[in-house]
Amino acid sequence: MALRRVRIAGVPEPYNLPWHLAMEKGAFKEAGIELEWHTVHEGTGRMCRMLREGELDMAVLVTEGAAADILNGGPIRIVSTFVESPLPWGVHVPAGSALRAPADLMQVPYAISRRGSGSQIMAMLHAESLGWRPEERDLEVVHNMAGAAARMSEGSPIIFLWEQFVTARYVDAGVMRCVDVVRGDWPGFVIVAREDYIREQAATMEAVLVLLAREVADLRTGPHVVELVMQNAGFSEERAREWLEGVEWRLDQPSYLRLSALVGTLQALKLVPSEKAQGS
Repeated sequence: MALRRVRIAGVPEPYNLPWHLAMEKGAFKEAGIELEWHTVHEGTGRMCRMLREGELDMAVLVTEGAAADILNGGPIRIVSTFVESPLPWGVHVPAGSALRAPADLMQVPYAISRRGSGSQIMAMLHAESLGWRPEERDLEVVHNMAGAAARMSEGSPIIFLWEQFVTARYVDAGVMRCVDVVRGDWPGFVIVAREDYIREQAATMEAVLVLLAREVADLRTGPHVVELVMQNAGFSEERAREWLEGVEWRLDQPSYLRLSALVGTLQALKLVPSEKAQGS
């Protein structure tokens, strides 16, 4: 019997460890599924484009990016939460800059991976907390973490928001300095699928989610989880333990209240249509 192919993508971060462990064990193939994993360094904005263009069936996206894409007409739907705990978005500045206190960050432009990305949304949210709203000229596309690191090594001061632990190696190397951490009041990551894939391959999608939930349960109770995170992410033991303390994997239907709070935030930032416009 031919394997059922599923094309799925995620960022190169330890949050996706359960996927990789299940693939290494051959769990999907045993169930008759050929899981084709794509690592996308550019993040959620790039994956949303790949979904729209039919290059992917499913993806693991930061929740704010997934919600923004859906509300802006993207042909995807959230099929499950994945990381229930909010992401710690580190607020990074060039290590050699004079930027330190919140007041120093007013009117400083932001580096983002691409338009519509989680890094853009969280940059807008961070700026709002400081009392200003960036315009197009205040957002500089750098594509990924390496691009942000290169930009911070030259040129005028800039701010970059990305997952605090993943960017820690650039902080350790003296390229960036983390001056703050912000979190949204919603799950860190969700799993999405294209609408046509949900209609046509619902059974395969459900089988993938069941297998992933089983891997998550095994990982939570496994005796070697710290070692696995160290190997997957290149973290020290201390950093792996600290990261794990803040991570809660859970496959479930997302909370309506938490998503409503996110939608309200996106509307207030004018990143998605207003409620009136959506209903018109």
